[in-house]
Formats: sequence, C-alpha cells, structure tokens
Amino acid sequence: MMGLVRGVIADGRVSSDESDRLAQWTREQPDVAARWPANLLARRLEKIQRDGKLDARERTHLEAILAQLAASAGGLGLTLATDLPVDVPPPEIVFEGRTFVFAGELAYGPARSCEREVAELGGECERAVSRRTDYVVLGSLSADEWAQEAIGPVLDAVVQYRARGVPIAVISEEHWAEALP
Repeated sequence: MMGLVRGVIADGRVSSDESDRLAQWTREQPDVAARWPANLLARRLEKIQRDGKLDARERTHLEAILAQLAASAGGLGLTLATDLPVDVPPPEIVFEGRTFVFAGELAYGPARSCEREVAELGGECERAVSRRTDYVVLGSLSADEWAQEAIGPVLDAVVQYRARGVPIAVISEEHWAEALP
C-alpha cells in the first residue's frame, strides 16, 4: 500500500484517476483496508466514488491524508496525535440522543461529514462545548502541540464544565470511528 500511496503523491497532486486506482486497491485488499487508519482512507475513497468525481475539497483532504500516511514512521499509519488527553478507558459511545463536538483535524473527513454520521444515528452536534455536550471527539491529525492549536480552548471548556459536575467524555477520533456501524 505504501508504494501506491507514495506514487500517487509523488507529484504533489492527486488526480481523479489516482483516486480511482486507490479506491480499487482498497476494495481488492479488504484485510488491509479494514484496519486503522487505512479504514478511514477506504471510507473516504468510497464517498468520493459515490458521485464519480473528485472535487477540490475532497482532493485537498485526500492529499493531506496521503501525505501524512506516506510520511509516517515505517508507513504503518498516519502521524497521529497520541498525547491528547482522552478518557481512559474510553467510554461506550451511544449516538441516539447524545451531543457531540468535533475538535481538531479529522482523518475521517471534514467535520460536517462527521456531523452527518452522528445525525444519521440519532445524535446531535454542536460547534462549541456546552452543558449539553456528551462527547468531545479529538481529531487524529491534530498537532502534538495541542494546547496551542484550536483544540486547546475546547479542552479548557471541558475542564471547566467537568469542574462543575458536567460529565463530558473526551474521546479519540479512532474510538468514535470504531463505534460507527
């Protein structure tokens, strides 16, 4: 897979044909495409394939994922944020009637795509943490220096609400994605 990924991003731009070849490869290699983070790449490619065209937003996001995948240590996965303060052990995720906030850069896709997934499962999403928030999902592509990034203020809000007794779970994007049906 890594050879294919490196070949696709060699010129710095992903063409529609290259996207199609990657999608075909993930369909032909289901054992690889089923594991994190290749499963997110496969899912992203599947969504791109649905309408048959690679638009500018999809191209930009796909290029970023592939570049990080190619640059990762040994090609084993994305350069993921691993030092984020998520709940251990991670809680069970219930979508129906629960409220989610997505923070940071998401490997799954744009926040709106993640929000649609939650809505389809009966949940709601908000842009900021509030008393109604049940889960804060931290994006896998968030920088290691998370305190200085956009998720720092989100986590500060979680700490403040928790101090007032509001039980907000902080989970990784991987944990959220694994809970999707």
